[in-house]
Amino acid sequence: MENPGGNLVVISVPFRNPAAHVLVLRGRADGQAVGLEAHFDHALAGGAPLIVDLAALTFGDSTLLRLLLAARAQCQVLLVGPLGPAFERRLATTGAAGLFAVAPTLAAALAALPSAPDGLEA
Repeated sequence: MENPGGNLVVISVPFRNPAAHVLVLRGRADGQAVGLEAHFDHALAGGAPLIVDLAALTFGDSTLLRLLLAARAQCQVLLVGPLGPAFERRLATTGAAGLFAVAPTLAAALAALPSAPDGLEA
């Protein structure tokens, strides 16, 4: 999927086992990113853990950080990296770096969540 001009592309995928909602962010996540908050609201509505894949993020401002912190107050949040240097710096300078686990791949993030017992898939 191409991302001309650095605009934000969001891919939203609910998983059943383990129960989780995945948001993949590609491009620039800033105050001009239309619909970003709505994607977070939709992902959080089910109450499942949230996995946010930031490996293809080129820029993330305080808007994204605010959404991640708000999500963390509602559910478990895991990030998928590698994080870009600028966003990693933003997390560090705000003191938020230690608040989020960062998995190297989506598969690793999903594996970190508990699976539903056999026969009890959501």
